[in-house]
Amino acid sequence: MKYTFFQGCNIPIRIQQYATSTTAVFAKFAIELEVIPEFNCCGYPVRNVDEKAYILPSVRNLAIAEKRGLDILVICNCCFASLQKAKNVMGKNRQLMDELNTILAKEDLHYSGKAEVKHYLTVLYEEVGPEKIKAQRVNAFTGLNISVIHGCHVLRPREITHFDDSFVPRITEELLQTTGAKSLDWRGKLECCGAALAGINNDLSHKLLKEKIAGAQEAGADYITPICSYCHLQFDTTQKNIQTGAAEEKLLPVLLFPQLLGLCLGLDEQSLGIAKNSTITAEDIQRLNSLLGPPVEEKKKKKAKVAA
Repeated sequence: MKYTFFQGCNIPIRIQQYATSTTAVFAKFAIELEVIPEFNCCGYPVRNVDEKAYILPSVRNLAIAEKRGLDILVICNCCFASLQKAKNVMGKNRQLMDELNTILAKEDLHYSGKAEVKHYLTVLYEEVGPEKIKAQRVNAFTGLNISVIHGCHVLRPREITHFDDSFVPRITEELLQTTGAKSLDWRGKLECCGAALAGINNDLSHKLLKEKIAGAQEAGADYITPICSYCHLQFDTTQKNIQTGAAEEKLLPVLLFPQLLGLCLGLDEQSLGIAKNSTITAEDIQRLNSLLGPPVEEKKKKKAKVAA
């Protein structure tokens, strides 16, 4: 199985470990992710400036994937929503499709809507599946509490993203269960982290971030796992920047889902880029490894054989 790998603008520069850990995990399931140098920005930064300027970059990316005969796998939530938005708009507006195809023709590209947009979690859940993931594990976590935050753009608007249930998402929960970690029900898990307000209203952005940190910590989280790359930057970079040094402040470390899953699949922390998360310390890595052990199902089978 093969996909074109759309990483967006932020991830290759600021969160390379998201891409490298995803690639390493997918390789375990014989899924190849092809990096396409010709891909451009999804258009997200100009979404509130000019609708056509927002749609065109994503349409171009889709046309590139279509020309290669491959679907697009996305790990940035904003890019995922932008690409899905482009498909939705183009499917309803033939006049706009013809206009944009005239522009694309200058590069020998054409959009017809054949290339699908897949979030990497959907591929793991639907194409690989929790049972196959469990069968591939060499380890699982015990006693690890995780607060997952999805971010805004993967769940909403549902009629555009088509990713899980916007109010009771289960895909990420079931995938996290394959690692043995406990996914906590916590205050703020489906809310905005405040990243969208950075540089516009920093006070409010920081307030929203602090609320999420407090909610996760009150629920007993050992780590927070952001699905959105902007959420990752909020928790892994901004969180450290806004700390005052007060004794009561406690850093909430960040772990990406492919990093958690990768450890269970037998990948080492170096290839998963765990140390590149700025909130992760050597002690965190040591503790994570100490919580890894043979999956529970394997232990039960061994006991059953002894009893027989």
